[in-house]
Amino acid sequence: MQLKSSELLLNIRIVFSSFVVAHLVYAAIVLLSIDLTQDEDPKISAYGRLRWRLLTCWFNLFMLLYFPVTIYCDWKQKMGKWDSRRVTLLRTAKDTVMTSIIFPTTTYSDYFFWRMWHQDPTLIGPEAVFNYMPSWGQHSLHTLSGLTVILDILLTPRRRPKSILPGLSLTFAFCVVYTLVLIISYYNGDVVYNLIEIFNKQQLILLVLLAFLEHTFFYTLQWCIIDTVHGKLGKNIQKYD
Repeated sequence: MQLKSSELLLNIRIVFSSFVVAHLVYAAIVLLSIDLTQDEDPKISAYGRLRWRLLTCWFNLFMLLYFPVTIYCDWKQKMGKWDSRRVTLLRTAKDTVMTSIIFPTTTYSDYFFWRMWHQDPTLIGPEAVFNYMPSWGQHSLHTLSGLTVILDILLTPRRRPKSILPGLSLTFAFCVVYTLVLIISYYNGDVVYNLIEIFNKQQLILLVLLAFLEHTFFYTLQWCIIDTVHGKLGKNIQKYD
């Protein structure tokens, strides 16, 4: 549950969210305009359509929806319309998406990407695919993204719900959906990540279980951060509710 912010914090968050939106739009224009379909290697050209199934693409699209809504809700609060029905519904929806999907998915994906990148980039995809990326591309997708969601958690006062299980259930539901997308793609002849072909079944099952466990860790971690940073603020606000 999001709490009211001071005027200064609202201004900071609006400026921050505006920069994030500008960056996401610029990155989308540059990176999605890269034409992989003309490559002679079929494994490379396939990424012209497979990139839409990459987890990185999914959470960046979620952020591209989340931050404009955040700007709208913050601006409405500045205008004294915190309690309006539309703003309340949008604020609840966006906070659910951030805490249950965007934060755990982004932090997990960034951690997983750099772990694989430093171990063996070909576990992610064909090495030639990365040659199409601009030098700043990977850090835009897998470094700034993590910093962005962490800053959002720090800049947005929230209160821990009475139970975190409903939110965690939504996180698990998202993981199940994405896992099914990867499985269906594989049986249709589309290998989204090379490691799906490289690992045996036991390793893949272990990888999926580990992914759920790490999502649980990052989901829980954000509430620890929220309790530490915003807990005292939340208690003070409750006195005047």
